[in-house]
Amino acid sequence: MILQPRFAGLVAFGVVFLLFATRTVYHLEALELHAKWTADLVAFCVATIVVLAITLVLVIVRRGNVALLLGIQAAAVFAPYLVIGQGWGLAGSVLCASILLAAPRRAPWVPFAVVAAADAGLAGYLHPSPLMFTYVLFVNVAYGFAIFAVVRLTQLVQQTHEDGRRLAGIEVEAERLRAADRLRADVGARLSTLIRQTREALASPTLDHRRLPLLGGLAHQAATDARAIADIHRNLSLADSTPARQPPVGVELRFARWAHLLIVANFLATSLVKLFWDWRVPEHAAVGIAVVLAAVVLQFYLGSPRVGGGVPRWWPIALATQVGLLAGTALLASSAGSATSVFLLLAGGTVLIRVRAPWSWAALAVTAVACFAYLHHTEGVWGGAYVAMGVLYWAAVIYALHNLPEVTRRLHATRDELTRVAVVTERLRLARDIHDLLGFHLSVIKLKIELALRTGEAAPAEARGHLAQVRRSAEKALAELRTFTTALDNVTCREELSAARAILEAGGASVTVRYDAGQIPRKVDSLMGIIVREAATNIIRHARPEICTFEITAAEGEVQVRITNDGADRPHPQADHSPAAGLANLRERTEALGGRLTAVTDHDTFTLVASLPIEAAPVPPTAPRGSAKCTANDAAVTVREPGRLPT
Repeated sequence: MILQPRFAGLVAFGVVFLLFATRTVYHLEALELHAKWTADLVAFCVATIVVLAITLVLVIVRRGNVALLLGIQAAAVFAPYLVIGQGWGLAGSVLCASILLAAPRRAPWVPFAVVAAADAGLAGYLHPSPLMFTYVLFVNVAYGFAIFAVVRLTQLVQQTHEDGRRLAGIEVEAERLRAADRLRADVGARLSTLIRQTREALASPTLDHRRLPLLGGLAHQAATDARAIADIHRNLSLADSTPARQPPVGVELRFARWAHLLIVANFLATSLVKLFWDWRVPEHAAVGIAVVLAAVVLQFYLGSPRVGGGVPRWWPIALATQVGLLAGTALLASSAGSATSVFLLLAGGTVLIRVRAPWSWAALAVTAVACFAYLHHTEGVWGGAYVAMGVLYWAAVIYALHNLPEVTRRLHATRDELTRVAVVTERLRLARDIHDLLGFHLSVIKLKIELALRTGEAAPAEARGHLAQVRRSAEKALAELRTFTTALDNVTCREELSAARAILEAGGASVTVRYDAGQIPRKVDSLMGIIVREAATNIIRHARPEICTFEITAAEGEVQVRITNDGADRPHPQADHSPAAGLANLRERTEALGGRLTAVTDHDTFTLVASLPIEAAPVPPTAPRGSAKCTANDAAVTVREPGRLPT
């Protein structure tokens, strides 16, 4: 997915590079042909071509003022006629391509035609042949439209790639909103009822002990609903993640076919012009016309883009016939061969797309060298080089027209699959976030209600204190639930250490906290807070510790979170025996930032160690691999006399 747009861009700029290499060789040949080969004119010619190349690239990448760039190109196309005269020409194709790329979709054809005709008119005026106007006109149209077609297909590839990524983002955001709606509708409703009932219980002059089991039931239902929603997101299959969509219409394929048709039509017209231009032997002309028509048919059969990149059935025979016919005509009928040999330029493209690499590249190189060797005796070194460069240029154009629609088709075909993968990844992440976000608060609520039930009759004031903590925890959980998509981003290590110490001490544990980490980047600090929260949650749910220690230290570009507790073999009598995913979630989060996490049980002591680089590695979070089963030793934390917690 990533390589395909890059491939399209490389093909487009490769075609542009070959265009200007071909134009440079042509103009140097023209200067030599018209006896205008001087250092000043050569430098002026090359500098003008460089200006045209730079402005065309700026138009392609959409940088700079379009009107100014087109104006500079117009000056670079027409002004050299005043200086070079007959040694200049055929540069209008660059301006034609820029007009098609830069102008509004329906407006460019008039200025395109005007520029192509004006350049051809000046060339025809300066050259005595009456067919020069027609020849230059066709060349400008063919080269200009070829550049436009390749660049336009490249832009369509990039647009398809970006649309696919944008669609995946939209689907992921929709899934996140659906999860938030489910949580608010189910868990949020339970928490709101729990808050109201707790407030009523606290507002009563005497504590009604009959309310406590009701509050416990609400807390249990909220935890069950949260777990059910997390399980829904975790267990949905890939096939059910997004609705299937119909494949897109092959706009790019039709565009490539039309581009190929117009290019072949221009080559046909150019060949016919050259045949009538060099009309000396009528028999050779008749042979030339027949060969050109056969070459056109074979080019359409071999080079026209097909649905799914299909291959013609008899392509080896057709390709051998095409190359043999054109090469034989060039060798045996010299007056017609110069006209028909232009189709060898397109035949190089069919070789490139039909023959496997590296044989195709070798065949293309042989074709270019053969054209140079054949023509440099009659056309000179620059003339032979011009045709050889033309073989490479048109091979690149045909290769692009054939492959870019297929690249776009593959992007379309994989778009839904990638969107489904993104949605499934997001669902797994949401399941993890639901666990990490609500697990601690719901565990605190259940523990505090249990403590209130134990102390309700013997110590009503203490029971009221526990209920007040239930209300505060429920309110905080509800507040985080309302900002579900960003709540975990606001978690901090220091706040979670304070919360963990308070709740564990209330449960009878002795807690020690040591913090020696200084300033930590926000993303790393948030993950440290999540680790502390999950550890405290697991202690509350799965163990009855007497001593817990939280140690946060930083050294040599790494911060370490070390949490130990005893009581791993003394599970809480009300332990939640549902499948746990806490350590798996933490491991996923830690590895996503380039860190590592270990958990070890030694007799009744459980130790959790997470090491994180202070400058978190920019690795995208991966989807949770599933919920690894945790034992009662998943967490145990005790805090003795707390060391001073940083403020």
